[in-house]
Amino acid sequence: MKNFFQNNNQFFVNQLNIRKRWLNNKRDYKAEKDWEKIKKKINSDKRYNIVKIAYNFSKNMHYEHPGLKSYIYFYHPLRVCILSTKIKEIISPNLMALCLLHNIFETTNIDKEIVKKIFGKKIVSQLEILTVDRNRENKENYKKNYYFRLAKAGDNVIFTKIFDKLDNLYLLRNNKNLKIKKNYLSEIKKFVLPMIDKKSKNLLLHFLNLISFSKIN
Repeated sequence: MKNFFQNNNQFFVNQLNIRKRWLNNKRDYKAEKDWEKIKKKINSDKRYNIVKIAYNFSKNMHYEHPGLKSYIYFYHPLRVCILSTKIKEIISPNLMALCLLHNIFETTNIDKEIVKKIFGKKIVSQLEILTVDRNRENKENYKKNYYFRLAKAGDNVIFTKIFDKLDNLYLLRNNKNLKIKKNYLSEIKKFVLPMIDKKSKNLLLHFLNLISFSKIN
């Protein structure tokens, strides 16, 4: 399988431009095209029924995110899911589903009991671990405890967080707020890179190159 995670500036620029258009409330045609290819691969395999359900569930959520229409914001969890299929030859249906759902408790008003009824208690528990409490995230020790719990929650939770951060990191070079940029990179270096180092050495190199790319304004 061709390595998706290339370490050159042109690849990073392409990923950045996709997300810049997304922030301007424009459809992510690349994500749509990639998803159609994935659908063809998994369509006849019953193991991926959970992915199809999660896709439709996530797509029909009403997301609340400043500056983005709900249907446009959906491209973020979709891209996170697509990224999760690039790391292994064998695609994990449970990981894909978790990626599609990863931030519904943070960005929607969905009742957890509905999610539990459809996807089960385990996914709800994983989603709770992934959900950041924005009212507490800047308090002392919150991030440390958050990532400690996350690291103990298993590979699917860990990789979902890694790809969530990666999707945002592709865009960071474009951020003019130096404080936000500094804090985001600090979080990646302190908490995310150690997890990547344990789980995927090739992806670690990609993150390190992307961090260098992101620092340039």
